Amino acid sequence: MPIIPSSPVAIPNQVGPTQGNLPYVQARPYSGMIGTVQSWNPDATAQCGGWLNEAARVIYDRKTWYGLFLKGQIVCPQATTLGTATVTLNSPTVVGSNGTAWTAALIGQQFRIGYNNPIYTIIDVDPIGQTLTLELPWGGPSSTNGYFIVQYYYNIGSNIKYLKTAVNMQLGYKMRLHLTQDWLNSRDPWRQNQNFPWGISPMPVDSDGNYLIELYPVPWIQQALPFMAYVQPPNLVSDNDSLPAYIRCDIVEKFAIARALVWRGPKLNKYYDAAQSRIFMAEFEQELVNMANADENLYRTQVTLMGEDYPYYDSGGATWQSQHAVMAGGGQGEW
Repeated sequence: MPIIPSSPVAIPNQVGPTQGNLPYVQARPYSGMIGTVQSWNPDATAQCGGWLNEAARVIYDRKTWYGLFLKGQIVCPQATTLGTATVTLNSPTVVGSNGTAWTAALIGQQFRIGYNNPIYTIIDVDPIGQTLTLELPWGGPSSTNGYFIVQYYYNIGSNIKYLKTAVNMQLGYKMRLHLTQDWLNSRDPWRQNQNFPWGISPMPVDSDGNYLIELYPVPWIQQALPFMAYVQPPNLVSDNDSLPAYIRCDIVEKFAIARALVWRGPKLNKYYDAAQSRIFMAEFEQELVNMANADENLYRTQVTLMGEDYPYYDSGGATWQSQHAVMAGGGQGEW
């Protein structure tokens, strides 16, 4: 019975190929690959899909393939500061007053009062009652104060494997990637620097297990920062699903056939052929090298030219240098 095609999954703020379309470089969709594997072992019908997806993930992890490269944007919201906020020790509820206009758009943004309290993520909003729910109970003194809501942390897509590059368009410089939280906490534990993001630091995964980043310094104005990233594609499920562009299905099939030929061992597999299985696995590895070499012609990743991975913006500046001990010259890494 054929598998009913599923609807394509669209991830906000990303431009990528539509799942289900057959790239012109592919010979067969998922159903065709299953048929090829089954021709070597018709008894392994239920296992073919698992072997094919296992082979695909082995390939995805082997190299930064051009077919896994996409572009997107990080959309930074305007800061929210109108009115006052009442917080209560050990309560996750924040009550707004004096003209707050909180809406559900604030969910996922971060709430702060001053710099002596942690950064709290908003997980719910009651627009009628003008209350916020924080991810953790408020840990500072109970008070009514001015506040600000900005977005420090961003989920840029559940399929993101890692960022390749990002640019601040308003200030015109390439952003620094892979800053660590340790580095930021040594440099600016209060996160006082704001408004002009020049760096990106990975965070622990969010509550859904998605890749999360922090923009540093946190933006206060609405802006969009374009990025390019490598992704982890979804499993092949529907008949018409295809591998990402330029990932050869015949190589994936070799891996799965090698598995099918030794599945359950010689006593239970009447198609058992360990020697042929080793041949297919060797061909898989060799063709994977050939595909990687061809992939370099599409987008160079194995060789980096001098300077292309380094931002030309010198972070920090006079404000940071006036607050920290630096050697003469105030360059990077000087303490």
